[in-house]
Amino acid sequence: MNYTEIYRSKLASVEDEIACIRSGDIISTGGEMCEPTAFLENFHHVAPKLDNIELIKGKKGSGLTYPFMAMPELRGKLNMVCHLYDPSLRKAQELGLASHLPSNLHDMMQRRVEHRGKIDKLIVMTSAMDENGNFTVSGCGMWEQCAYENADTVILEVNPNLPRFNGCLTIPIDRVDMIVEVNYPATTYNVRSIPSDTDLAIGAYAADFVHNGDCIQLGLGAMPDAVGNSFFDKKDLGLHTELYTPVMGDLIKAGVINGSRKTVDRGKHVGNFVLGDEKLYRILSEDPNVMFRQASYTNDPFVISQIDNMVSINTAMEIDLTGQICSESIGPMQYSGTGGAFDFAFGAQHSKGGRGIIAIASTAKKGTVSKIKPILTPGSIVTISRNVADIIITEYGVAYMRGRTVKERAEQLINIAHPDFRDELRFEAKKLMYI
Repeated sequence: MNYTEIYRSKLASVEDEIACIRSGDIISTGGEMCEPTAFLENFHHVAPKLDNIELIKGKKGSGLTYPFMAMPELRGKLNMVCHLYDPSLRKAQELGLASHLPSNLHDMMQRRVEHRGKIDKLIVMTSAMDENGNFTVSGCGMWEQCAYENADTVILEVNPNLPRFNGCLTIPIDRVDMIVEVNYPATTYNVRSIPSDTDLAIGAYAADFVHNGDCIQLGLGAMPDAVGNSFFDKKDLGLHTELYTPVMGDLIKAGVINGSRKTVDRGKHVGNFVLGDEKLYRILSEDPNVMFRQASYTNDPFVISQIDNMVSINTAMEIDLTGQICSESIGPMQYSGTGGAFDFAFGAQHSKGGRGIIAIASTAKKGTVSKIKPILTPGSIVTISRNVADIIITEYGVAYMRGRTVKERAEQLINIAHPDFRDELRFEAKKLMYI
């Protein structure tokens, strides 16, 4: 048979897709724009009849809640295993349907497979089949390849609206067990934001740490956007990142990011997944130097450390006076996840000439709470240990952690805290014998 005939022989309905799930299955879905929407929208029709289901699921940038995620009667029948949380997954945890998987993104799925021993079913949305009989898992490579390599059954939701990007995981039709045709618009995210004066002040400080020819990584949000928007006067920047964001697309389009001085993947703009709008998708799909790679590569701290002058810029939720950084919880409440925060902090610190920057506003809740604290809020997760902390920036300046004692760190962090909290921080630091 030719590819078209094989394709037709594997066509199935959404009803067939959900009906093939069996009690005891370990299921991995694709992430972000490759999340299998039809399956997840309809899973509630069969979930109550099943037991002992493990569903490995990523967060959705849109925070979408599927019907099964709000069914308390599934408690004890379904466990969603999630490395990053969004509002819908936080709610699912409250219902006893989800549990956080502490992990670094570069080996999250590998560690889970080692523990569980297998993946029964991979269900993922892909682009349409190409002339060579291949489907593309477009725009996301956080854990999909590892799940694919360990899956007994591969089910595709084939969506002709998904853009194609260089380097994404391809799945040959011979490896596919079931095809469900769907027609959803490609997921877009309104993540372009207007930076505040605080964001702009922090961005200006951060820009001083990025030099012509450096290789950069930025996180998501107004703060990293403000930092990225301060780079348009730079030259020959490289890109090695977890996440492609709109400001990165703009920098590529402007020629600021060209990768000409990278010591690894020279000339290539390397990333793992994308959150953005149609403009960003168009830039990434049309530039032959954009190269999607799996998180096992992009986020491997030992790969990152081989890139000279690697500058990682992320944000955090709070920092204590010794340099412990929490990026993922509010006290004990899991708010997001580690993702690649530690991967890039460790990799950048071990890069020749590298810098690991945490850019953080000095306060939260309209200035009523300091984000620099004597100790972390009880129960808070230490995302980046104080041993790996490097450079902390607020709108009030820069504090250096690398090679500094606790006393030196505490003094510097107090100096870049909001003035309203400095006396209290100094008082507490003395009680703790930090200074």
